[in-house]
Amino acid sequence: MLKIFSRFRSVWMAELVRRHELQNGFQRADAIEQQARQLPTMEQRVFKRAELLAARLGLVHQLRLWDHFRRLIAILLSVFAIIGAVAVVRGTLSVSQPISLSYALMMLLGLHIILFVLWCFSLIIKDSFGWVGRVSLWGLEHIGQRQYNQQFNNTLLTIANQYGLTKPAGAALTHGYWTLFMLAVWFVLFFHLSTSAYAFTWATTIWPAATLQTWVSVIGFLPSLFGVDAPSVAALWDQPSESAQLEAGRWLLSCVIIYGVAWRLLFLIGAIGVLIARIRKMTIDLTLPGYAPIIRKLTVSAATELVDADSDVSGIDSSQWRTPKPGHGELVLSLDHEADTAWAAQHQREDWYAGVIASSDEKHRLLARLDAEPVAKITVRLNAQLTPDRAAMRFLALLQQYCLNVEALLIISEKSDEKRIVHWQECLDEEGVIWKQ
Repeated sequence: MLKIFSRFRSVWMAELVRRHELQNGFQRADAIEQQARQLPTMEQRVFKRAELLAARLGLVHQLRLWDHFRRLIAILLSVFAIIGAVAVVRGTLSVSQPISLSYALMMLLGLHIILFVLWCFSLIIKDSFGWVGRVSLWGLEHIGQRQYNQQFNNTLLTIANQYGLTKPAGAALTHGYWTLFMLAVWFVLFFHLSTSAYAFTWATTIWPAATLQTWVSVIGFLPSLFGVDAPSVAALWDQPSESAQLEAGRWLLSCVIIYGVAWRLLFLIGAIGVLIARIRKMTIDLTLPGYAPIIRKLTVSAATELVDADSDVSGIDSSQWRTPKPGHGELVLSLDHEADTAWAAQHQREDWYAGVIASSDEKHRLLARLDAEPVAKITVRLNAQLTPDRAAMRFLALLQQYCLNVEALLIISEKSDEKRIVHWQECLDEEGVIWKQ
C-alpha cells in the first residue's frame, strides 16, 4: 500500500516542480537530468528529475513541514472525536433512570446516521472532500508557512480532481473520522457500563407495546446474528429482572459496534480500495505546458552532453542532491573576483562576509562551513565585467543545496559591457537563481 501512495506523491511532486518552472523559468540541472536518463521510461525519468530538483529548490523541505502540519491537524481531529464521544456517552447516561433504550440509541447513533445520509446526498451533488477534508485543508492554509501550504493544497486539489480522487479520498477521511468517533463511543460506553449500575427500560407515549416490539425486533436483527438478542418490551416494561438489565446493556453495546463502528469501517475499507485502484491508474500528462523542454532534455543521449572539465570545479559536482537545512543569518561572498575593492576592504573583517571564493579548495571549505552552520540567506556578489561560465553557474546551483534563499548581486561598474550583463541575467534565470543589481 505504501508503494501505491508513493506513486501519488511522485505525481504530486512532478506537478509542483512543473508549476514552479512555469512561474520561475526552466531549471537547468545537467547532473540531475543525466541521472534521470538512466531510467527506462519517460515517466520514470520525469519523476526522478522532479524528486531531485525538488530537493534542490527546497520543495522537499517545505513538503516535510506540510506533512508535520497535516499530522498535527489529524491529531487535533482525533482528540476532538474522542472528546465528542465522551460528551455523547455522558450526556446519554446522565438522564434520570431508568434510561429508555430507544432514547439511548437515538443519542448514540442518531447524529452518525443523519450525517451518513447527508454524505450519500453529497456524492450525487458534486465532488467533495467532505467536511473533515475541508476542515483539514482550511487548517493547513492557516497555520505554519501559509504560502507553501496553499501552494501544496492547490496542487493537491488539482491532482485529486484530475484523476478522480476527490470522492474516494473525501469518503476515506469522513468514514475514518466517524469510525474513530464511534469506536471511542463504544469504549467509553463499555467503561461506564462496566463500572456503574444503570437501569434500562423501553419507553414510549405514542406507540402501543406491539408496535414498539416490532421496531425492537427490526433493530435487533443484526445483533441477533451474533448471538446478542434484544430484551423484549415486556421484560423491561415493569420491574425488570437483573438478567434483563444485563441483557439490555450488552445489546446496547452490540448496536453501537454493529451500527456505528462496523458499518463505517466497511465503507472506509471500500473508499480506500477505490482510492488505491484509481492511484494505480495515475499517469502524468506529458502534453501539459512545461513538460516539452523537460522531455527534450531527458531524451537527449548522455553521450551528446557537454562535459565541463574545468579543474576548478573538480569534485564539486555530485549526482546526489541534498536538501537544504534551515539556518539563521546571512552570508555574503564574492565569487571569483570582487569588482568593488573599496567595499571588500571595508567589510573583509565582518563575520557575515566569507571573502572572495575562487579556488576549488575555497569552495570546498565554504560548503563544509555551510553544512556545519547553515544560514537563512546567501548573497553572491558577481563581477559583471567577467564572462559567466559553467563553473560559476554550477557552483551557484550547488549553493542552492545548502541554503533555501540564494541571491546573486551583479556588481556593475562603468566599464561593464551591457551585453555581458544581459548574458549574466539570462544564465542566472536559467539556473533559477534570484538576482538583482
